[in-house]
Amino acid sequence: MAFSLSTLPQQLKLAFRGISTGKLVAMAILVGGTIAGLAFLLTWSETGDMHPLYSNLAPEDAAEIVGMLKDKQIPYQLTMDGTGVRIPYEKIYETRLELASQGLPRGTGIGFEVFDDTKLGMTEFVQNVNYQRAIQGELSRTINTLMEVESSRVHIVMPARSLFIEEEEAATASVILKLRRGKYLSKEQIQGIVHLISSSVSRLKPEDVTIIDNSGKMLAGFKEKSTVSQITSNQLAFQEKKERLLENRVKTMLESVLGLDKAIVRVSCLLNFTQQEKTEELFLPDNSVIRSEQASSSVSNDSAAGAAGIPGLQANVVPGNAATAAAGGPRNNQKQQFTKNYEVGKLTNRQIMPIGSIQRLSVAVVVDGTYQEPEEGAEGEQAQYVSRSTEEMAKLENIVKSAVDFDASRGDKIEVVNIPFEVAVPSEMPSEPAPAGWMDAIKTHQTLIKYAAAALFFLMSFLMIIKPLARWLTSTPIEEIQMLEQLPQTLKELERRYAESEKENSYTRQIENLINENRSGSTQLMKAWLKET
Repeated sequence: MAFSLSTLPQQLKLAFRGISTGKLVAMAILVGGTIAGLAFLLTWSETGDMHPLYSNLAPEDAAEIVGMLKDKQIPYQLTMDGTGVRIPYEKIYETRLELASQGLPRGTGIGFEVFDDTKLGMTEFVQNVNYQRAIQGELSRTINTLMEVESSRVHIVMPARSLFIEEEEAATASVILKLRRGKYLSKEQIQGIVHLISSSVSRLKPEDVTIIDNSGKMLAGFKEKSTVSQITSNQLAFQEKKERLLENRVKTMLESVLGLDKAIVRVSCLLNFTQQEKTEELFLPDNSVIRSEQASSSVSNDSAAGAAGIPGLQANVVPGNAATAAAGGPRNNQKQQFTKNYEVGKLTNRQIMPIGSIQRLSVAVVVDGTYQEPEEGAEGEQAQYVSRSTEEMAKLENIVKSAVDFDASRGDKIEVVNIPFEVAVPSEMPSEPAPAGWMDAIKTHQTLIKYAAAALFFLMSFLMIIKPLARWLTSTPIEEIQMLEQLPQTLKELERRYAESEKENSYTRQIENLINENRSGSTQLMKAWLKET
């Protein structure tokens, strides 16, 4: 029978009717995987040698870059939901240089390029708005240069200036940050962003800057509930850092002398965080100097005769006294005055006492002793522990005192004791390094083992999954063979089949005839066969 398209649906229906549900599902999965693989290969072959030009672009930058690529007739492909652009590899560097000459990509927001197209007659209000937009855009671009920040937006409120200082309002700013996946900002970085913004905008204080992330978590700008608690936490962190610094200084020095892990050091500091300001005035009595000096002198000459002689009644009664008094001549008067002001020496000293100075220091040091190896030939004996001498411990204590700047006047205390760290040490120390274990061998041949494991995985997958599945799909049950025998056959096949069946029928008829002719003999023959079996 010839093949006909009209009977194809019926033939397919008969072919799939005898196949089990599991085989149909497996066949559908294989066919679907094959089609998906072919589609991926076709898609990948159509992309050609495309490489990223830029990624994580702002929508404005992506639009301008795509427009320029269209003008230059450069094939491109958008990826990452329109934020990435891919072009042929041989044109990447030339295109980047040309885009850089045009200031692309600019990043999010508009910077001071907004004033490049300033129009004549622009009002002061529009200029102020453009200036505010430019400040916001430039700050956003600067913040985006941080490794942890993917994008940011800055909003600044700049109130109008007032003629009166009392009525002038301060500026405020709000920042929203979109951090990269798996990244976070430290406290120092957040404070850096706050001071960057406050220093870029006039009349903006750091406490008026609010920062939140893309999940709405406030990073800066909230008012602290208690300044005392914040100061206390900073003081504790400073104290812990100071103690660890002294411990590391003493431990590294002792381990260099005694050996690795032969000393344990713990330091406790009592720090003084009191803020003090001290002013002293000292007068120096031995240090006196002339501050000012003033001298005045006056001389007067009187030529007119004036009253002279002995005053009283006697001069007028006794003869000769009045004449003597009247005989006086002209008089000269001279007057001198000196004034000196002395200043006592004075010393004024103003000091601001440091914060966090060490008030008292306590150091505890535990050092290990030495171990004496047993004599040769003494099998089974362990190394004996030998404590350090008093002179050696005194030297170690002096070394520790010098390392931590010991001061007995402030109440510092240092304890250095000798305690065994190990009870027993193996008597026989290997002179040669121990042979490498299997873990070291694995680390040495890690690359080869990785590729061998991958090859073994693919081999086992083929032998235990792919090959049995293919055998299962290609196996044909007896029912399916009978179904296939019912399918249309050619004329030659039908003639051969009929000839074989006719031959089989002729043998069958001859046997039947022989049995019918000699029934008794046939019966006896059958009984004999049954007895033999």
